[in-house]
Amino acid sequence: MKSVQIVAPGHILGLWETVWPMLNVAFINYEHGDYDIEQLKVLLIKEFQLLFVVVEDNKIIGCFTVEVINQMNYKVAFTTCMGGKGLFDANTVKQYEDWCRSNGITKIRAYAQDAQARLFKIKLGLDVVTHVVEKTL
Repeated sequence: MKSVQIVAPGHILGLWETVWPMLNVAFINYEHGDYDIEQLKVLLIKEFQLLFVVVEDNKIIGCFTVEVINQMNYKVAFTTCMGGKGLFDANTVKQYEDWCRSNGITKIRAYAQDAQARLFKIKLGLDVVTHVVEKTL
């Protein structure tokens, strides 16, 4: 059975060699620009974001990072990066949602391109609510 585990900031460096290749795929395959993989590591260590790992048979099969954002009407778990294979099934989604609820989170969000949005809908039940447009100045 797969389990979703949050990684304490003090253990990020010890796991980094295992998780960074999974997370780095997101940076290679999609223009991310806001920060790079090394800056993400700093955000995790300094607790600006959280690292979750999905473990199966005592092996990390995937991971994702989350920024918790306190908005006026909601507390949002915003997925910032994700990598690995077979991370989400009904059990792991329930574990993550239970963690969110127990921490007062009322919404789960993520940036997604079209193919990712379809996958998020199928695996996590997330709906497309907006499109983000951008122009670099």
